[in-house]
Amino acid sequence: MPPIIHFKCRACEGELQISTSPTDRVRCPHCNAVQAVIMDDSIRDKNIITQCVSCGHDTLYLQKDFNRTLGMGIVGIGIIFSIYFFAGGRPLYAMGTLAVTALIDFLAYFLVGEVTVCYVCHAVYRGFKRNPDHEPFDLKKLEKYGGRTPRF
Repeated sequence: MPPIIHFKCRACEGELQISTSPTDRVRCPHCNAVQAVIMDDSIRDKNIITQCVSCGHDTLYLQKDFNRTLGMGIVGIGIIFSIYFFAGGRPLYAMGTLAVTALIDFLAYFLVGEVTVCYVCHAVYRGFKRNPDHEPFDLKKLEKYGGRTPRF
Protein backbone atom coordinates (compact mmCIF):
# COMPACT_ATOMS: atom_id res chain seq x y z
CA MET A 1 0.00 0.00 0.00
CA PRO A 2 1.42 3.41 -0.90
CA PRO A 3 1.76 5.85 2.00
CA ILE A 4 -1.32 8.04 2.40
CA ILE A 5 -1.97 10.92 4.80
CA HIS A 6 -5.50 11.92 5.85
CA PHE A 7 -6.14 15.20 7.67
CA LYS A 8 -8.78 17.92 7.95
CA CYS A 9 -8.68 21.28 6.21
CA ARG A 10 -8.20 24.06 8.75
CA ALA A 11 -10.63 26.30 6.83
CA CYS A 12 -13.64 24.04 6.16
CA GLU A 13 -12.95 20.83 8.14
CA GLY A 14 -13.14 18.85 4.87
CA GLU A 15 -11.12 15.63 4.54
CA LEU A 16 -7.82 15.95 2.66
CA GLN A 17 -5.89 12.96 1.37
CA ILE A 18 -2.33 13.37 0.14
CA SER A 19 0.68 11.21 -0.62
CA THR A 20 4.28 11.98 0.20
CA SER A 21 5.76 14.52 -2.18
CA PRO A 22 8.27 17.37 -1.97
CA THR A 23 5.59 20.01 -1.53
CA ASP A 24 4.90 22.54 1.19
CA ARG A 25 1.36 23.53 0.13
CA VAL A 26 -1.83 21.60 -0.63
CA ARG A 27 -5.09 22.98 -2.02
CA CYS A 28 -8.31 21.80 -0.37
CA PRO A 29 -10.67 20.29 -2.96
CA HIS A 30 -13.71 21.35 -0.88
CA CYS A 31 -13.10 25.05 -0.25
CA ASN A 32 -10.04 25.76 -2.44
CA ALA A 33 -8.05 27.03 0.57
CA VAL A 34 -4.29 26.52 0.49
CA GLN A 35 -2.96 24.47 3.41
CA ALA A 36 0.66 24.54 4.54
CA VAL A 37 2.16 21.07 5.09
CA ILE A 38 5.50 19.95 6.50
CA MET A 39 7.09 17.16 4.46
CA ASP A 40 10.37 16.54 6.24
CA ASP A 41 13.19 14.23 5.11
CA SER A 42 12.14 11.32 7.34
CA ILE A 43 8.76 11.12 5.61
CA ARG A 44 10.08 11.40 2.06
CA ASP A 45 13.32 9.41 2.38
CA LYS A 46 12.84 6.94 5.25
CA ASN A 47 9.04 6.56 5.10
CA ILE A 48 8.86 7.18 8.88
CA ILE A 49 6.65 9.77 10.61
CA THR A 50 8.50 11.97 13.10
CA GLN A 51 6.19 14.99 13.13
CA CYS A 52 2.70 15.74 11.88
CA VAL A 53 2.47 16.97 8.31
CA SER A 54 -0.69 18.94 9.07
CA CYS A 55 0.03 20.73 12.36
CA GLY A 56 3.78 20.26 12.95
CA HIS A 57 3.51 18.60 16.39
CA ASP A 58 5.59 15.53 17.22
CA THR A 59 3.18 13.78 19.61
CA LEU A 60 1.79 10.82 17.69
CA TYR A 61 0.36 7.43 18.65
CA LEU A 62 -0.34 4.04 17.08
CA GLN A 63 -3.73 2.38 16.71
CA LYS A 64 -5.21 -0.50 14.75
CA ASP A 65 -6.46 0.42 11.28
CA PHE A 66 -9.97 -0.96 11.73
CA ASN A 67 -13.35 0.69 11.25
CA ARG A 68 -14.81 1.26 14.74
CA THR A 69 -18.41 1.19 13.51
CA LEU A 70 -17.88 -2.20 11.86
CA GLY A 71 -16.22 -3.53 15.02
CA MET A 72 -19.06 -2.38 17.23
CA GLY A 73 -21.55 -3.84 14.73
CA ILE A 74 -19.86 -7.26 14.91
CA VAL A 75 -19.94 -7.21 18.73
CA GLY A 76 -23.56 -5.99 18.74
CA ILE A 77 -24.69 -8.78 16.41
CA GLY A 78 -22.89 -11.32 18.59
CA ILE A 79 -24.66 -9.98 21.69
CA ILE A 80 -28.07 -9.99 19.99
CA PHE A 81 -27.68 -13.62 18.86
CA SER A 82 -26.42 -14.60 22.30
CA ILE A 83 -29.45 -13.00 23.99
CA TYR A 84 -31.73 -14.77 21.50
CA PHE A 85 -30.21 -18.15 22.35
CA PHE A 86 -30.28 -17.47 26.11
CA ALA A 87 -33.96 -16.49 25.88
CA GLY A 88 -34.68 -19.66 23.93
CA GLY A 89 -33.18 -21.82 26.66
CA ARG A 90 -30.02 -22.76 24.72
CA PRO A 91 -27.14 -21.43 26.81
CA LEU A 92 -24.50 -23.50 24.99
CA TYR A 93 -25.42 -21.86 21.69
CA ALA A 94 -25.36 -18.48 23.39
CA MET A 95 -21.88 -19.10 24.78
CA GLY A 96 -20.78 -20.44 21.39
CA THR A 97 -22.00 -17.25 19.74
CA LEU A 98 -19.99 -15.15 22.19
CA ALA A 99 -16.94 -17.36 21.60
CA VAL A 100 -17.22 -16.93 17.82
CA THR A 101 -17.55 -13.15 18.30
CA ALA A 102 -14.42 -13.13 20.48
CA LEU A 103 -12.57 -15.25 17.88
CA ILE A 104 -13.50 -12.79 15.11
CA ASP A 105 -12.24 -9.93 17.30
CA PHE A 106 -9.02 -11.82 18.07
CA LEU A 107 -8.35 -12.52 14.38
CA ALA A 108 -9.10 -8.94 13.38
CA TYR A 109 -6.66 -7.67 16.01
CA PHE A 110 -3.78 -9.72 14.60
CA LEU A 111 -4.62 -9.39 10.90
CA VAL A 112 -5.24 -5.65 10.76
CA GLY A 113 -2.25 -3.31 10.47
CA GLU A 114 -1.44 -0.18 12.43
CA VAL A 115 -1.72 3.50 11.57
CA THR A 116 -0.06 6.50 13.14
CA VAL A 117 -2.36 9.27 14.43
CA CYS A 118 -1.58 12.79 15.64
CA TYR A 119 -2.81 13.65 19.15
CA VAL A 120 -3.34 17.30 18.21
CA CYS A 121 -5.14 17.33 14.84
CA HIS A 122 -5.95 13.61 14.47
CA ALA A 123 -4.21 13.27 11.10
CA VAL A 124 -3.95 9.58 10.08
CA TYR A 125 -0.86 8.10 8.40
CA ARG A 126 -1.35 4.80 6.51
CA GLY A 127 1.36 2.74 4.84
CA PHE A 128 4.34 4.20 6.71
CA LYS A 129 6.99 2.28 8.64
CA ARG A 130 6.47 2.07 12.38
CA ASN A 131 8.36 4.66 14.38
CA PRO A 132 9.67 2.99 17.58
CA ASP A 133 9.19 6.28 19.46
CA HIS A 134 5.41 6.13 19.01
CA GLU A 135 3.36 4.22 21.57
CA PRO A 136 -0.29 3.14 21.73
CA PHE A 137 -2.95 5.72 22.59
CA ASP A 138 -2.68 7.34 26.04
CA LEU A 139 -5.60 9.38 27.39
CA LYS A 140 -3.27 11.53 29.53
CA LYS A 141 -1.36 12.60 26.42
CA LEU A 142 -4.60 13.42 24.61
CA GLU A 143 -5.62 15.67 27.50
CA LYS A 144 -2.19 17.29 27.46
CA TYR A 145 -1.73 17.77 23.70
CA GLY A 146 -5.23 17.63 22.22
CA GLY A 147 -6.71 20.86 20.90
CA ARG A 148 -3.45 22.75 20.53
CA THR A 149 -2.98 25.17 17.69
CA PRO A 150 -0.81 24.36 14.67
CA ARG A 151 2.87 25.26 14.88
CA PHE A 152 2.86 27.44 11.76
